[in-house]
Amino acid sequence: MDPFSQGALGCAFSQSFADKKKIPVACLAGLLGGLAPDLDILIGSATDPLLGQEFHRHFTHSLAFIPVGGFLVGVAMWLVFNKLFRIRDWDLKTLLTFATLGYATHALLDACTSYGTRLYWPFSNTRVTWDTISIVDPLVTVPLIAFCVFAAKRRSPKIARVGMGVFMFYMSLGFVQNYRVTNMIEELAGERGHEVERIKLNATIGNMIVWRTVYQYDGNYYVNAVIATPFRTPGIIEGGSAPAIDPETIYPEIGTDSVARNDIRRFNHFAQGYLIEYHGALADLRYSSQPHTIQPFWGITVDVNNPENHVGYGIERPDGRALNVTWDMMWGDYEPDGETGLAP
Repeated sequence: MDPFSQGALGCAFSQSFADKKKIPVACLAGLLGGLAPDLDILIGSATDPLLGQEFHRHFTHSLAFIPVGGFLVGVAMWLVFNKLFRIRDWDLKTLLTFATLGYATHALLDACTSYGTRLYWPFSNTRVTWDTISIVDPLVTVPLIAFCVFAAKRRSPKIARVGMGVFMFYMSLGFVQNYRVTNMIEELAGERGHEVERIKLNATIGNMIVWRTVYQYDGNYYVNAVIATPFRTPGIIEGGSAPAIDPETIYPEIGTDSVARNDIRRFNHFAQGYLIEYHGALADLRYSSQPHTIQPFWGITVDVNNPENHVGYGIERPDGRALNVTWDMMWGDYEPDGETGLAP
């Protein structure tokens, strides 16, 4: 998720285990611990555009790395505050404890999104996605920040615990919404005579009501938007479809052992296998500018005449119109215009 959510969760969780005297150190150490795993964004390469993408949410986000990450953050804080600023009350053991508690929250929160987190590395490279919340959701972030601030100001771990309770309640709603949306799509597929072979859900930016869904059947992906308003039967806005791509056979002219072929495999793993061909590129179907259309955010381009070159990587962020469509869907004001973004 976004850094505000990660930092606030690490802070609140650490504060929950502190006594009144240690609330300040728990707040800062938990905050920094909660943010630290995303330092993997510093990993990159000028010649390999997929390297940064491959290592984001990689080893720094694994459960096995939590003790190591917490230790590194705690030691760094101890060197800065104890040695540089001479704050003797912030002893190493305390810093290690709260930094580790903060660090422990990060990967689990990321796994609730649809992006993919290597939670079980080094034992498995599976990109874990529980598909229960958007990568940005102010309804969870803003209250959590407020509870952190009040807990720090009042020196009250009880306030932090209440904040964690509110957070857990909201997160549990994501699992409920996931269940409701899944059932709706399975019903739609059944009406079409399709058997859902696998399904991907993605809560759209800033809410748990409008969901982008992709399911696979008989070599094709089918995209639909689901409006899962609480206490009402979810509604569906039907979208487009696109044929699935085999990363091993697409572009046979580049061979099986080339740099470009390996890059296709890497991107396919990142996309969790939801790979399509779109406007001359190989794209990740999980994310789109609008909930019910193809039109992917990002993809790779392959130079079939130079298979030993790395692929190109491009990204396109949603524009204002796309966000307006999601907003209109949420409030029931969206009028389909017949454009579903079908892949050519």
